[in-house]
Amino acid sequence: MEPFSLIAGHEEVLAVFGRWPSFHDGEVHRLLLDSTRTDERGSRYPSIELALRGWNLTSQVSDEGFYKMECDSVVNLLFEHVYDLELDGLNHQNVLSELELSEVQDPEKPDNRHLAIELVHCYGLSGAFKAASARVVSISPFKVASAA
Repeated sequence: MEPFSLIAGHEEVLAVFGRWPSFHDGEVHRLLLDSTRTDERGSRYPSIELALRGWNLTSQVSDEGFYKMECDSVVNLLFEHVYDLELDGLNHQNVLSELELSEVQDPEKPDNRHLAIELVHCYGLSGAFKAASARVVSISPFKVASAA
C-alpha cells in the first residue's frame, strides 16, 4: 500500500494529476500550525494545514526552452493529531525537492498506522512531522497573482 493512501480524499489528487505527485520544485504556499482544533470529547489537538503547488511536467519544450507543465494546481492538505514536529528555514519562497510520505506505527497503539511527512527542501522551508490522520481539503488550479 502506498503511504498517500492513508490520506482521506487522495483519490481527488490522483484524478487531477493521474498519479500522486512528488511536488518536485513545487512551492509551499502556506503552512498553518493550529493547536485549537478539538476532538469529539472536546480535547484540543495540534494540526497542520499545508498548501502545496504541484504539476506534471510534459516532454514538450516551450519556445523559451522550458518543459511545459500541465495540471498546475494547489493542493491543500490537513494533518491532524500532529507530533514530532521539526521545521526550519521559512523564507519568501519555499521550494521543495519533494514531499516524502511514509507509514509509521502509532507509538501508543502499534496496530494503528500513522503518516510521516518530510518537506525535503530545495530552497527555504524544510521539516518533518508525523500525523495520526490526514485529508485533502481542496485542489484548485494555480493562478498567477496579478499586480494591483
